[in-house]
Amino acid sequence: MPCRRTGFAILLLAAALAGPARAAEAPTKDVEGAKDSPIVSRFSGAVIVGYRQQDYAALTLPLGPSAGDRKGRFARSRTAEGRVTSIAYAIPQGKSALEVFRSYERALAAAGFRVAYACGVDTCGGYDFAAGLADPVNRAMGGDLFNLRIDLLDATNGNVQSLTARLDRPEGGVDVSLLVSQDDGRPAGVLLQVVEGRPMQAGQVVVDAKAMGEGLASAGHVALDGIQFETDSAVLKPESDATLAQMAAFLTQDPRRQVAIVGHTDTVGVIEHNLALSQARAAAVAKALTARFGIAPARLQARGLGPYAPVAGNATEAGRARNRRVELVER
Repeated sequence: MPCRRTGFAILLLAAALAGPARAAEAPTKDVEGAKDSPIVSRFSGAVIVGYRQQDYAALTLPLGPSAGDRKGRFARSRTAEGRVTSIAYAIPQGKSALEVFRSYERALAAAGFRVAYACGVDTCGGYDFAAGLADPVNRAMGGDLFNLRIDLLDATNGNVQSLTARLDRPEGGVDVSLLVSQDDGRPAGVLLQVVEGRPMQAGQVVVDAKAMGEGLASAGHVALDGIQFETDSAVLKPESDATLAQMAAFLTQDPRRQVAIVGHTDTVGVIEHNLALSQARAAAVAKALTARFGIAPARLQARGLGPYAPVAGNATEAGRARNRRVELVER
């Protein structure tokens, strides 16, 4: 199926519909306020049935099949941060999941994307894999999206196709997560998620209480970029107060929730020092939550991993800055 590229936009072209769509299963109008990504457009004739955009958030990208633990986890994954756009499409009746998937696959390759992981009917992990990608978006879009409009989670025949791809470009990398699923006799559904890498604005409080919950639900961890320390120290800067307050609000919503606070550093300096510093910083955050906001100490576990779990390369200051972070981790 041909495709053409206009700037960074990928235009997916499909042949005429193979047959009439069933009105009850094929929406004909995009949901209000929805629009295509300027980087990856829709399959021809598709209709947007769910849309969400976050100015700065984290998205878990699968690099392996379902972990098989019924918790929506993947055997391997990585986290991408930036502007996250999640779009759910209903595909016209008569178009197979494989045809849709191949169209996206070819279009992404033509635009310069490199596929980091791809899986199909026998390799993704079926329902569990689809749920790992779709459940967080489903909840954010109202909870009934995939049950009533498209069948991303109802592929009882295991017809799930997915890929994770990346495009490196001067103004910031782009990561794409694509999920295509179809059950017998029903139109295919597509969940397209695009992460446009972009730097945070200085002083911006990125993660509020709601985003913390969403991050833990989707990825099991969330970076707290608003937590800042004095250089080579575990002393919290005053600008950390807003994020600490959001952490306290999040924990207060569910008094039974227990979390780990994990400190990370870059690779500059001695490993032993970095491990100790990351532990001290995690402990400082936990202490602030207990002393200033009344969070029970038993609910918080402080751990320091030093430079052993980077999210970026340490060759540049930008990468090192991303690696110096505190994360909230699900327990």
